[in-house]
Amino acid sequence: MINLTVEVPQPMALDINDGSGSIEIRDIEGDIVLDDGSGSLSIERVRGRVEVEDGSGSIDIDQVEGDLEVDDGSGSLTIRRITGSVEVTDGSGSITIDTVSKDVYIRESGSGGLSIDNVNGKVRKRD
Repeated sequence: MINLTVEVPQPMALDINDGSGSIEIRDIEGDIVLDDGSGSLSIERVRGRVEVEDGSGSIDIDQVEGDLEVDDGSGSLTIRRITGSVEVTDGSGSITIDTVSKDVYIRESGSGGLSIDNVNGKVRKRD
């Protein structure tokens, strides 16, 4: 097992492709594009757009100042305090979304619970 810590200047966009293992991203000023195979994922305090494609594992995203797009295969998904819009495609696992300044669009929610609270914009769910 390899543990890797990478520190980058705060104002930097990230484009990450990861096969497996846990990832923590925090305090970034720039857009993030993340393609993750498996493992837990935590993203906190980002000033920029965030795009996540994840195969499996829990995802926790908190405090994004920008739009958020998540395509998740399986695992729990928790999204909190987003100042942009949120778009989610999810295969299975619970989804919790709380405090979004703009719209929330659930493209697919698969199996698992869905909880959405405190959205200032529209909430749409594709049937």
